[in-house]
Amino acid sequence: MARKFPMNQEKDSNLAFFFLFLYTASTLIRPHEMFQASVDWIIIKVFAIIAFCLVLVAQRPLKLYPQHWMLLALLPLIIMSGFLNGSGMFGIEEAQQLLISAIIPLFLMSTCITTIKRQHILMIVCLIAALLMVHNGHVQQTAYEGFGWALHTHSVGYIDEGERRITYLGFFNDPNDLGMFLVMNLPFAMYFYCKGKFLIKLIMLATLCALGYGIYLTGSRGSMLGAGGVIGIYLLVVNAGPKLFISVVLIAPIAATVVASLQSSIDSSASGRLEAWYAGIQMLMANPVFGVGKGQFFDHHGLVAHNSYIHVAGELGVPGYSLWGGALIFTVLTGYLFIKASKLKKDAEAASGKTVIDDDSNKAFENERLLNKTLFFSMIGFMITGFFISRMFTLTLFIFMGMTIASHIRMVKVSPEYQEYFSSSYVFKSMGYCWVVIIAVYISLKLGL
Repeated sequence: MARKFPMNQEKDSNLAFFFLFLYTASTLIRPHEMFQASVDWIIIKVFAIIAFCLVLVAQRPLKLYPQHWMLLALLPLIIMSGFLNGSGMFGIEEAQQLLISAIIPLFLMSTCITTIKRQHILMIVCLIAALLMVHNGHVQQTAYEGFGWALHTHSVGYIDEGERRITYLGFFNDPNDLGMFLVMNLPFAMYFYCKGKFLIKLIMLATLCALGYGIYLTGSRGSMLGAGGVIGIYLLVVNAGPKLFISVVLIAPIAATVVASLQSSIDSSASGRLEAWYAGIQMLMANPVFGVGKGQFFDHHGLVAHNSYIHVAGELGVPGYSLWGGALIFTVLTGYLFIKASKLKKDAEAASGKTVIDDDSNKAFENERLLNKTLFFSMIGFMITGFFISRMFTLTLFIFMGMTIASHIRMVKVSPEYQEYFSSSYVFKSMGYCWVVIIAVYISLKLGL
C-alpha cells in the first residue's frame, strides 16, 4: 500500500525537522498567543509551510502510507457530500481545512521523525506543553474570576458554585480537548520514567502526578475514563492473551453506552449525549452513502454528537466513516501487532539462550519496541476519550498518529519482517473493524439502555 516516489537517493533533512519542531511547539505551547502584541501572528502556518516545502525538496525517500491514502480519499468524498447536501462551497472549505490541519501535519510527522532522538524531542515538547497547561489551570482555580496567566484563558462552568473547569490557549480552550491531550501524554511520562535514571524518574513521577491533577481539573468525565482505560488496556495487553484483549475491545462500546445510559436518569448532559448518538445513527441510516455533510451534524440535531465515531458516520456515511475509522484502527492495530510480534520475538530469543545485550541491532529493536508500545497507548487514550466527545479531526489526533506511523516505519527498518503488517489485507480489515463501535452502540440503544 505504500507508494514510493521515483527518487533513489536517501536524504534526511535536519532543517525540515527543525521547522517541524517549531511547528509542533507553536501549535501545542502556543507562545505567540500569550501576549497581546503577537496573538494574531500566523507563525504556525509559516512553520508548517516551510517544513512542508523543505520535506518536498530535501527529504528522501517520500512515501505515502495507508493512513495518508485513506485521509486523502476523504477529500473528494467531503466535497461531493457537500454538493449533494446543498452546500457545495462549504464542502470545499471543509475539505481544504482537513488537508491543512490534518493530512499535511500527519505527513510531516510521519516523514520527518526518522530517529529515536527526534521522537524524544517532540515527546518532550508535548510534556512541556501539558505541564504548562496544568500550571495555567492551577492558577485558574484560585485567580479572580478564574483567569490564568496565559492571555485571556479562564476556567469555565458554574464558577459561583465552585465549578472551575480549566482551559488553555487555541484549540485547547475547551476542557475536553485539554483533558484528551493530557491523557495522551500519560504514556510519554511513563516511557521516560522507565528509561531514565533516578533524577529522571523523580521528574517523571512528579509529571505523572501533575497530569493526573490536570485531568481532574478539566472536569471531563471522558478524560477521566480515558486515563483509567489506558491503565486497564495496558494491563490487558501486557498480561492477557489476544483473545481476551479483543473480547474487551468488542464489549467496551456497549459498556460505555451502558454507563452513559445509567447516568442519563440523573444527568441531563448524559441524556442529551444518548439522544445525539441515536440522532447520528439515524442520519447514517437516512444517508448511508454521503451522510449529511461534514460540519452539518449540528445543523441537523442542534448539538454535536459527543462521540467522534458516530459524528463521522452521521456526517460522511459508510464510505467516509470507513476511511476515517480505517485510518485510526489501522494505526492502532499495527501498533498492537508489533507489540505481540515483538513479545514473541523476545520470548523466542530468551528460549534459545541468545545473548543480545551488546548487539546494536537488538538495542535498536528494543528502543523502537518501547516507543511503539508508548505511542500505541497514547492512541488508545484518544480512542477512549474520543468516544465521549466529537474531536474526530482535532490536530492532536494527527500529531500523535503521525508520530505513531513514524515509529512503525522505523520498526520495519530494524525488523523488515514486520513489513507484512502494512499489507492491504490489514487495511481492509481495519475499515471493517471500525464498524464494531457503531454497531455496538446501535444495538445498545435499540435495547433501550
